[in-house]
Amino acid sequence: MSGGLGPLFSLLISPMSQPIEQNMQSIVSHRLSEARLDGPAQLSGEWVLDRSATQGGALREFLLACGAPRIFAGPLARKFDSDHLVIAASAEAVSLATPRNGWSLPIKLQTDATYSRGTETIVATPRGSQRASLSRTDSVNVIEIVKLGPAVGERVTERYTALEGRLEQELHHMSPDGKAEVIVRRVFKRKLSA
Repeated sequence: MSGGLGPLFSLLISPMSQPIEQNMQSIVSHRLSEARLDGPAQLSGEWVLDRSATQGGALREFLLACGAPRIFAGPLARKFDSDHLVIAASAEAVSLATPRNGWSLPIKLQTDATYSRGTETIVATPRGSQRASLSRTDSVNVIEIVKLGPAVGERVTERYTALEGRLEQELHHMSPDGKAEVIVRRVFKRKLSA
């Protein structure tokens, strides 16, 4: 990958006078310009929830498994339905962003991050930090991110698969005791340009 993390790092520490969303768009644009068209770049772009293929509020059970209070899990899941994903993928790194559509999170939850092969990324959650890494997969149409924690033994796997112009997001949460697993699947379609 050309340029390493230097340009990304400088974008992340740019003056705070620029809105965070503008910085994230710069990072995504940078990643898209580096993406290889013969590999994970098929996953790159903006994706919106395909409401005909995904049940509304599908993230509720996943959010509960991750420790969200029951009273907030349903409304928060429905809010996430209105968002879209921005993915910038290359052979060695993936940037994921979930720009908010007119709302903000009432809790500390990091939904935007860049994951690089061979490098651990710390992701903030309301219950503590997770250690995340980009996994190798058998297909160039698949991105898989494994997050360990915040509790010992707790594991979240995010899998993004490009299928015939659509993107399938599969989220797995394994409880710290290894006895309870929650799996959520959502389908996205490419966001059409205005």
